[in-house]
Formats: sequence, structure tokens, C-alpha cells
Amino acid sequence: MSLNIDIAGKHFDYIVVGAGAAGSVMAARLSADAGRTVLLLEAGGPDTDPDILRPRGVGRLLRGRNDWSDVTVPQRELGNRQVPISAGRTLGGGGSINFMAWFRGHRLDYDGWAAQGMRGWAWRDVLPRFLRSEDHELGASPLHHTGGPIAVTAPKDVKPMSLAFIAACVEAGLPVNWDFNGAELDGVGPLYSNVRAGQRNSAARGYLHPVMDRPNLVVHTRARVRQVLMDGEIARGVVFTDAGGREITVGASSVVLSAGALRTPQLLMLSGIGPAGHLRELGIDVVNDLPGVGENLQDHPMAVIRWPVEHGDTWAQDFTPENERRYVDTRRGPLSSALSEAAAFLRCADQAPAPDIQIIPMVMDFAGSGDPMFTSLVTLLKPLSRGTLRLGSADPDAAPLIDPRYLDHEFDSAVLVEGVRRALDIGASPVMRTYLGPMNVAASDGDDVLLRIVRDTLTSINHPVGTCRAGTDDYAVVDPDLRVHGVEGLYVVDASVMPDIPRGNTHAPSIMIGERGADLVLSAENA
Repeated sequence: MSLNIDIAGKHFDYIVVGAGAAGSVMAARLSADAGRTVLLLEAGGPDTDPDILRPRGVGRLLRGRNDWSDVTVPQRELGNRQVPISAGRTLGGGGSINFMAWFRGHRLDYDGWAAQGMRGWAWRDVLPRFLRSEDHELGASPLHHTGGPIAVTAPKDVKPMSLAFIAACVEAGLPVNWDFNGAELDGVGPLYSNVRAGQRNSAARGYLHPVMDRPNLVVHTRARVRQVLMDGEIARGVVFTDAGGREITVGASSVVLSAGALRTPQLLMLSGIGPAGHLRELGIDVVNDLPGVGENLQDHPMAVIRWPVEHGDTWAQDFTPENERRYVDTRRGPLSSALSEAAAFLRCADQAPAPDIQIIPMVMDFAGSGDPMFTSLVTLLKPLSRGTLRLGSADPDAAPLIDPRYLDHEFDSAVLVEGVRRALDIGASPVMRTYLGPMNVAASDGDDVLLRIVRDTLTSINHPVGTCRAGTDDYAVVDPDLRVHGVEGLYVVDASVMPDIPRGNTHAPSIMIGERGADLVLSAENA
């Protein structure tokens, strides 16, 4: 592997834009054949921040130098509040700054993709790609795999409040689920995460770092891609600026956009691929009128419920000199586990075919006040609201206009209100009262009170997807083989191709998309 060498004017077999979950997989899989040359471009820097490797360091990463630190446009249903959305800007992408939760979603999610025209992406098709990525501590089985690049492990040294949450959910009628990536998603249990020997195991760590010595792989960090280089309707390479501001052009036989659901559609539009009217308004020459670029934006909105902690340790108390020494010496103790140690999946809408609410407890103040707090993140898993991503200007350095339109569909509000009610009920259980102080709201309060909490606290759990939807209709951006409609030599391989958001955190599905995408790109070459 060559890092940040002079590549101006050179030609590669593949250029992969974005070294996040899917991009790291693509670079590793495409470069496995020594006869193929691969260039991986990442806008951020190397993943060398010590807080990236230390699982509890995540609380110091969000909105920092490894984060794009995006914000939405004012959201009408939230009193015109702007909502922060975090996305990783370093090797590993979001997987280097996220909470490391490993959830595949539900089998109905992927069968739903196939039913919408994304052939080859049903549950039976994607499960082998999930398995290929895993090194699961539960061992090999029809639903798990060992020896893969991504470690999947249960939390160690679990906090008593996390165990109390599990007990409280059982008291409230939820079944215990020891494996949310097993046969069923419903229930409460331990949250499996990407931690190997007490350290974060991102896609960069699992896929990319082990192959850094390949001579046919070039990784260029702090490379801000400005546009895809087009020759008519054929992708010929990319133009990017390096850390010194120098503009560099490199050629490729195929370009793979893996910049995520916010930057990939931005790059397509900057390259003249997208809704023609919008592009012309900004003075961008239209190469291919694809009206679906930037449409179908989906995200998991979550309400944040907070209790004061009267007894027990919280996140802020984990960083003691003793715990620091223990972590350095043994990779154990509070600093070795993800912040999220448990989760609950439940059904709140009438006749829901699968869980539609996720509750994740955190022994920290998610709002950042610094006070000892316990937080429940109440996340809507299958929102019906759909938003857009648009360009604010033709300047590649300008942030895109992100409009998820949270709570635009009344169904979303109703299900979140019921989810908040269930979370309040769990928090009021005797086992939780052992640790928590009083709250000024209760599960018995009316819908209007709980809806106000939803509107006042709603934020993003940082799972934007869907803005370059795969399919065969007029608003699909890529076909089921992830080739951009009407453009030769251009692929999209990241969360933006999802027709619908899965019932769970999007990191594992993005890695799966990278695995499936690599198969598709290589098979197209060999056809």
C-alpha cells in the first residue's frame, strides 16, 4: 500500500471514493487480486485518534475533528430547530466514531427491498454477506460466522444500571433476547458491538489495515473529491483537492462512490448527475437527468428521555486514573466496553409485523449537561417520513442542504409517543428506582404531553440512508447491481442505495452492502 503518494495524472482500475464502512470493504475486496490497481480516497485523515480505538472514547468523538458535523435545515415539525447529524470523516467513516452497535435489522427489511425491484437483495441473498464479515464470539452457526474481519462481541464489565434496565424490561413484559442478530429481533438483552480485545474494530481496522502492504492499493487521506470526471455519459475518473489545496485529476476504468447517503448524492449532482432543474438553477451542466438523486432521504429519529442518577457510576466517572491504568494494562474495565451495553426492541404500532421501536439505555447524559444522568434513546425504526438532500451551491466545499422532514408523517409521531410511554414505564420500575431520581413526566400522562417531549428532544441517531435508491423505476438512481442508471463505469456502494431504512443501526448493513457490492463489481468485470 502506498499512502498519499503523488498520483496526479495516473490511471487506476478502480477509484473508491470514501473509506467508510462500505468503502473500506470495497477497497479491500477489489485489491485482493494483485492484477487490479485500486485508489481509495478519503476526505478525512488517518484513524489515529486514541479515542477511536478506546470504546468509551466515543463520547469525545462526536462533533470533533473526525466528524463532518452536519446539521439539517430547520425542521418544521420541531419548531424550526436544526438537528445535528454526525458522519465520520476519517478512515473507517462512521464506524470509527459511532457507538459500535451491531444490528443487521430484520429479514423483512431485505425481503422488502427485493419486493421493490432490488432483485438479488432478499434476506436469503444478503445473509451470506453478513456472515462473511463476521468474527462472532457466539461461534459458527447458520446465522453466525467466525474468522471474518469484524469482531462481534458481548459487553464486558457491564454496569449495574444496564443490567437493571434488562430486568425492568422483563418486568414490563418483554422477552429476553440473547442475540438480536439471531432468529428474532423482539425483546431485551445485551447489545453486541464491534469490539476486539477491548478496542474498536471498525471496517478500516478489520478490512483495510490488514491489507495496507498491497502494492496495488493506494490510500489517499485528506483528499476532498470535487466531482466525477465525465466523458459524455462515461465516468473516466475524479478530481480532488489534497491537503495542500492542490487540485488533482486521476483516471479510472470504474469509479465507486462510497461517500455515504449525504456526500454521495452531493458528488453526483456536482458531476451533473441528478434532477436537471435543480442543477440548472445552480449553473451545473446536466450530464444525466436522474430525478431520484437526493430524494428518499430517511433517518432514524429518536426521542431522548433523561433521569437524574442518585446512585451508581456514570460515563463521566469511568475516566478515573485507576480505570485508565486498568484499560492500558488489561484492555478491561469500563473503558473497554461500548457506551451502549443493552437494548430493547418492541412493537408499538397496531399490528406491527416486526419491532418498530428500539430503546437503548446509556449511563450518561446524552444532552451533554455534565450532570450524572441516565438516558433512554427511543428510536423509531420504520419512519414513513421522507426527505431530500439538495445542493446549497455549486461549490464542492459547501455543505449540502439536508432536510429529513422529521415527523412529516403523523404515523411517526404516534409511534414515537407510544415508544416514549413504554420507556417511561420501564424507567419507573422498582429496579430502576434503585438508581434513578424523580422525573417530571410519567407514562400515564396524555399524548399531548408526550408528543411535546418528542418534539422538544427529537434528534438524529445518525443513520441517513436512501438518497440514491436502488431499483428499476424512474426515481431509482442505481440498478440492483449498483450501477448508476445511464452512466457507464460508475457505481454507488453505500447506505444511500437502500430503498428503505432497516430496523436497526445501519453500520452492519453498510458493511454488507460493501461485501455484496464488491461481488457485483467484480462479476461485471468478469462477465
